[in-house]
Amino acid sequence: MQDVNHQLFCENVLDEVLLSMRKYDEQKAEEILGRLNLLEQKENHPMSLSGGQKQRVAVAGAIASERDILVFDEPTSGLDLKHMKQVSSLIETLKTGGKTIFIISHDIEFIMKTCDYILHLDSGSVKHCGAFDKNYLLSFFNKMEALA
Repeated sequence: MQDVNHQLFCENVLDEVLLSMRKYDEQKAEEILGRLNLLEQKENHPMSLSGGQKQRVAVAGAIASERDILVFDEPTSGLDLKHMKQVSSLIETLKTGGKTIFIISHDIEFIMKTCDYILHLDSGSVKHCGAFDKNYLLSFFNKMEALA
């Protein structure tokens, strides 16, 4: 969901990550939170966090789920550059671990840092599908800017 406030249910951040796990593993949950600079927030209620922190909690939950296919819809909304790079690094780790990652994003820096394949859908039709192509991506974003 694009509104992270509709994704958080638990009384504290740690429980939010543990909720996503198939097998309860507090140490692993804390490791994921640490990699996202959230370990100090583990006892806090998710709704007391900033927007960027909430977004990272949602990402932490997705990572903790250990699903083979993960879909991230605007995972960098509300994040500064430092935290965008952390999320990108974690996604890279997931990819090298054999996970299939779908990212929906308007964050060109994040896409360029993270993605290696482009699937461009428009009104239900495939407009482009193939290996990452920086020129295609820049052309697409330049067209979007011209329309704005």
